[in-house]
Amino acid sequence: MSTGAWAGTAPLTIAFPTDVPSWDPLVRVAPNPISIYRSVFDTAIDIDEKGVLRPGVVTAWRWKDTEGKVLELDLRDDVLFHNGDKLTSDDFKFTYFDRLHADKSLQVGGIWWALDSIETPSPTRVVMHFKAPMVTAPAFLGYLGGYLMPRKYFERVGAAGFIAKPVGSGPYKLVDYQRDSRITLTAFDKHWRGASKFRDVVFQVVKDPTSRVSAVQAGQADVSGMLPLRETVRLGQVGTLGSKVTPTIDSYLIHMVNSGPTTDKNVRLAMHHAIDKQALVRAFFNNVPAVMSTAAAPGTPAFDPAFQFAHDPALAQKLLAASGYSKDKPVRVKFLATNGVYPSDFDMARAITQMWKNVGIEAELTPIETAQFFSQAVAGTLPGPTLWLWQNGSGDPELSAGSYLNPKGGFSVWRSPDVSPHLDPLLVQLDETKRIEGYKGFHRWAVNEGYSLPLMQGIATAAYKKTVGYTPFLSGWMLPDYWTA
Repeated sequence: MSTGAWAGTAPLTIAFPTDVPSWDPLVRVAPNPISIYRSVFDTAIDIDEKGVLRPGVVTAWRWKDTEGKVLELDLRDDVLFHNGDKLTSDDFKFTYFDRLHADKSLQVGGIWWALDSIETPSPTRVVMHFKAPMVTAPAFLGYLGGYLMPRKYFERVGAAGFIAKPVGSGPYKLVDYQRDSRITLTAFDKHWRGASKFRDVVFQVVKDPTSRVSAVQAGQADVSGMLPLRETVRLGQVGTLGSKVTPTIDSYLIHMVNSGPTTDKNVRLAMHHAIDKQALVRAFFNNVPAVMSTAAAPGTPAFDPAFQFAHDPALAQKLLAASGYSKDKPVRVKFLATNGVYPSDFDMARAITQMWKNVGIEAELTPIETAQFFSQAVAGTLPGPTLWLWQNGSGDPELSAGSYLNPKGGFSVWRSPDVSPHLDPLLVQLDETKRIEGYKGFHRWAVNEGYSLPLMQGIATAAYKKTVGYTPFLSGWMLPDYWTA
């Protein structure tokens, strides 16, 4: 395909592992389809390829108090929705307050529990008032806190009408949608950043990683993402293809559940000590991502290289023995993992089950769909520990362990009351140095309790035609409006 083809004769096709759960982006807080959502909808604050918050629709933000309860933001005055309506502070208020109060079923509402009111003193000025300090509000506004919605259009067509024909202010407009198959987009010429280089883009939903490899190799896709690492490297050696392997600021971990055998601290810690993380990194990722002992990945503020959790099978067996288990009398657990959603996810889970078996843990491995994980995690019904890639495009620790371990939040997996005394003070700490140091301590405590098992930093893989100027993001996002033709 020549560069000129992207002038309009053929779409740029991306083989992508997941679909959107809904075209109402406030329904579910889902990191997997972020690349699709961010193509159609703007978030208030932008996050660049290095994971740094930067001006977007919001040009500047500042705290107006010393408690983290009053946040003032300035908006651009040249942002248009796809239907031509101008984006103003009223749309901001509708997105982050009015709509969430009108429909308590929206998952994004769980993020803004502390929001008391929003003032709109002018079309380009917003003041957010919080009931309690929310020092990470800017990070949530840039990541999963909500995609900006058009009040007038939504109120005219209703929720069902919006889902049928969504309107955002992002760099692309939705042209056609076939669930679990194709998402066809066209560039929004009046986007505030300017028109994208690729006028027409198709996200082809291809859940099987082998099929994504075949698609780009056969020329059926111009870009394929979330591929097995070895296949990514091999494809990059094909004359017409390039490839990228990017260690990300996300993290592979095992979510623990406080039900069944993992209510026993000895079992949780034994599961952790039994895992040879370096062997996993070597076997599946060619030693590219770094092994992690706490929740913060390298490149994020709370990364803590001084803390190391040992691979120690002998200690794992000793802990199990203290609870009455052994190789002859193993503890039995259900173990869940995604299959093909992230690079080598299910294969890595198989290797972990073998490591556990070697010390006296029999794990029944079962695949889980991303939609199943989110619904069961929210309901507290996950049947066992789950291998997961926790995505956090902002890099802020509150949006990782501060969320999945917070028993008061809507995104917690492990839930026990002893977490809150350790975590709650950090949620209101405005001094950034103290906050980050506090999170390092919280991470160490949580790992020593066995409440989550961090494994390694995430990895994003992509193969693409060399005529595509592909830009990798440390968040792992695939955003065609940042690429060059």
